[in-house]
Amino acid sequence: MAEEIDTKEFAWISEVFKKKEVFTGLSYTEREALIEDMYKISYKPEDIIFKEGDDPTACFLIYKGKVKGTKNKMLVLKKEVSTLGPGSFFGEMAFLTFAPRVATVVAEENMVCFVLLKSTFQKLLSKNPAFKSWLKSLSAKRLIKLNSI
Repeated sequence: MAEEIDTKEFAWISEVFKKKEVFTGLSYTEREALIEDMYKISYKPEDIIFKEGDDPTACFLIYKGKVKGTKNKMLVLKKEVSTLGPGSFFGEMAFLTFAPRVATVVAEENMVCFVLLKSTFQKLLSKNPAFKSWLKSLSAKRLIKLNSI
């Protein structure tokens, strides 16, 4: 169930955004606008956050807990590609490539995430072409790394 973000959580997200490579080049005002449009959601262990091949609708910032990302290899094999914890952002690459999700992400324990909708992110990209260009180059590097696994 989605919840609003409180003042303490807003400050925490703001600090994380300042340090994340993904948000390099954003002004304080742009970062705040993104945070104001985010909401909080909780997951239980084994909850699927999204599946490989899904259309991207949101990206996530982990506040509490951990997720595991897996990628299909051949027909029946799965390869673990990452385990992420508090302060980690995931799912934003699909916003730039417009491609389906490249991995399945599952909660490993009780967790809380802050959610940023694709529509909010797209508004920012349309207003800031330099940021859009930076993210395209970053996502290309990440995709090369992911495909090499």
